[in-house]
Amino acid sequence: MVARKPLIAAASCLVLAATVLACSGRASGATSAGKSPDAPPAAERIAATTATYDAIEARIAAGKSIILPRFPDATAQPDIIDYGVNALWKQGIDGAGVTVAYIVTNPDPKLQASMASYDAAMHLPPAEIKELALPAPTTPSAACRVECSTGEDRLDAEAIHSMAPYARILFVSPPVPETVGMQGWPQVAQAIEMIANEHLANVITVSLGDGESDFINDPTNPTASQQAAIHALDPAFLDAAARGVPVAFASGDCGPTDPPVLGDTGQCTPTTGVTAGHPVDSPWVTAVGGAIPNYGLVTEAGRTAPDGLWTAQNNHSDAESAGISAVYPKPSWQRGIPALDNYTGRAFPDIVMDADSGTSQASPTFAGILALATQLRGADLGTINPALAAIGPRGAAAGIITVPAGYADSAYGVTGYSTGPGYSIAAGWGTIYAPKFVPALVRQIDRQRGPQLPSRQARDELNQLESNISESAATVSSGQTVTVTGNGFIPGSTPNGTTIRDGFGVYPPLRGQYGVTHGPYADPDSTVPGQTWDDVTATLTGARLHSPRRLAVSGPNGDGAVTVEVDTTGLRAGTYTVSIAGLLLTQTISVRVQGPAG
Repeated sequence: MVARKPLIAAASCLVLAATVLACSGRASGATSAGKSPDAPPAAERIAATTATYDAIEARIAAGKSIILPRFPDATAQPDIIDYGVNALWKQGIDGAGVTVAYIVTNPDPKLQASMASYDAAMHLPPAEIKELALPAPTTPSAACRVECSTGEDRLDAEAIHSMAPYARILFVSPPVPETVGMQGWPQVAQAIEMIANEHLANVITVSLGDGESDFINDPTNPTASQQAAIHALDPAFLDAAARGVPVAFASGDCGPTDPPVLGDTGQCTPTTGVTAGHPVDSPWVTAVGGAIPNYGLVTEAGRTAPDGLWTAQNNHSDAESAGISAVYPKPSWQRGIPALDNYTGRAFPDIVMDADSGTSQASPTFAGILALATQLRGADLGTINPALAAIGPRGAAAGIITVPAGYADSAYGVTGYSTGPGYSIAAGWGTIYAPKFVPALVRQIDRQRGPQLPSRQARDELNQLESNISESAATVSSGQTVTVTGNGFIPGSTPNGTTIRDGFGVYPPLRGQYGVTHGPYADPDSTVPGQTWDDVTATLTGARLHSPRRLAVSGPNGDGAVTVEVDTTGLRAGTYTVSIAGLLLTQTISVRVQGPAG
C-alpha cells in the first residue's frame, strides 16, 4: 500500500461533521441543481468509497486487469489509482455538496441506465445525474456531425463520477451543436452564462472546440472578422470567472491542427496547418490536454513511472492538442515561464489528464478533481489558472507530476510541440497527484487578495467592455425625437461579422426549472437556428427628471443592434443619459437637449 499523509486541518473536521462545508465556516456556494437530496453522512460515504478501492486492490492481488472488458474505454479504476483520489476519499473529500456541469451537444437517452450499469461494475456509489436541455426557438437547419454522437455524455459522466463519486452531475444540452458553425458556438456560451448566472454548478467542463482559423466569416477582412467572432464569446467566460465558477475545456484531439468546421468530414481532416484552438485559447478557461497514465502502486505518486503524453500512433491518428493563440496575448500568469520566452500569445494546455478516450475524457476528469478542491475549500474556486501557475514550479511538492521530455503532439503531417522539463507547451505543467495537488491548489487560491483575485479582474474586464461600447448621441433641440443605438445584444449570428463589438445575450426562459426564476425570451421571428435574444431594457435619467423614464426598445436586429427613440418633448435643457441594459452589459449614451421646454 502507498503511504498516505494526512490532509490539511480542514479535512480533519470533516470526519466529525457531516461535510467539510459544514465545518469550514464558509458558504459553500454549492447548489441543489434540481433540488437534489443532501449527500449521505461522511461515515457512510467513506465506507462506500473504501469498498470501491478494496475491489480494485482485490483485482490487482488476483492478477486481473483493472480495465474491465465490458467497459474497454473506461479507465475509472486505473485513474483512481493514478491520481490517488482514494486518499482524499478516506477523509470524506469525495465531491459531496458540489455540482459539476457538463455541456454536451447531443444527450444520450440511455445515460441513466448506462451509468447504473457502469457504477455496479466499477463498485462505485450510484451517480446523481440531472439533465437540462435548452429549448430552441427554431428548428436547426444543419445536421450534427462527428462530435454529436451519443455516448459522449456517458464518457464524461464516468470521468467526473470516478474522481468525485458524490458530486452531482448536471448535463446541459444547447439546442444547436457547435459543429454547425458560428450559430452553434453562441449556444454553448449562453449555456455557460446560464449556469454561472443562476449558479447551477460549482464547476463547468466542456469538451468541444474549433480552431482559431475557423472563426473567419468575412474573407475580405479575415483578421478583423476573426477577432470579432472570437471576442464575441468573451463575456460568457468573463461572467463565469467574475462569479467564481471555474470553466475547463478539453484542448482537442487533433495535435497542433484543427479542421475548418463547416467542411469537416472527419474530426481532424482536412488540416489547416498549425492553429490554436478556441475557446480553449481563452485565458479565462483552464485548458486540459491529454496524458496516458502509467498505472501502479509502487511510488507515492501512485505510478510505476510518470505519465506520458497522448501522442499519435501513426501519421493519421489523433493526438492531444496544444498551441499558442494568435488572438489572446500571453496572460500575466504565463510570463516568466522559460518555455514561453519566445512566444507572445496565450499557451495551452495548462494541465494534462487521462486521454485514453481523448481529451473529452481529460477535461471532465479534471473537473472531478476540481469538485474535490471545491468541497475541501468550502467555497467556489474561481478561475484557477493563476493559482495553478503559482504552484506549478513546485512540482511534486504541490502534486504536479511533470510529463517527461521526449514526447510531441505531432499529427496528420503537422509538426507539433514537444515536452520538456517543468512547463512545456505540449503538456502544460504536467498531470496531478490529487492528495497533494488539491490542498496545494486550495491554499494558493486562499492566498489571492485584492487585485490578484481573478473574479475581480474578470469583473473589471466586463466593466471595460461596457465603457468601450458607450456612445454619444447628437445634441438636439427640445421637442425633437432622437434615435440612439446599442450594439452587441445577441449571442451572435451567421455570419458573426465585425459589427458585433462584444457581448451577447443569454438563455431562453426556464422559469421554475432548476431554481431559475427569471430570464429573457426567445424571439419567435428569429431565422437563425436556435438563436436566442437578450432581454434588453432602456431608461432615461437626468438631474431634471423626477424619476427614471422607461423607453421602448426595438430589436435586436440580425447584427445584435437595438434602437431606442427618445422623445425630448417636455424635457428641460440639459444632459440626459440613456441606459440600455442586457443581462451582462449596460451601454450608456449621452443625449444633450438644448432650448426651452417644449
